[in-house]
Amino acid sequence: MNIIPNPISAIDKATITEHICVAKIKKLGYNASIVHMKAADIIMDVNGTLLRVQVKSSRLKTQRDGNRYKTGYQFSTAHGSKFKTPITSKDCDIIAFVAFEIERILFMHISVHNQETLSKRLSKNFFNDSVTNTDIEESSLTESLKIHKEMLDV
Repeated sequence: MNIIPNPISAIDKATITEHICVAKIKKLGYNASIVHMKAADIIMDVNGTLLRVQVKSSRLKTQRDGNRYKTGYQFSTAHGSKFKTPITSKDCDIIAFVAFEIERILFMHISVHNQETLSKRLSKNFFNDSVTNTDIEESSLTESLKIHKEMLDV
């Protein structure tokens, strides 16, 4: 008997990436839960301060650029079903960009993200630890939390 897996639907992919994101946040020592509250997918507790996290995922894609092909991840940075609007600080505090197949995450504080764009492209090698010599999840989440704290202290 051959078992043929069903293709992963967009809804299942979103659910999977939210769970990957919560697991990574918890592994880094913070409490987090999936909530689906307006544009926020996850609420993260950092020493009693609740942060809203928007999760965005992408599969590895190839794009033609003249005579060359570039491989990377293309993330939508918009929300809304009919009318797409850019994600802003009114919607979330942190965006989690999840590379779906390799389950790697770049956390970005919303103030660092260009809040006027509808997408963000990252190269294939961006999520590779051997290229950056850092743990991308830990370093990007730490940086996002540092930025958020600095903004609160102003």
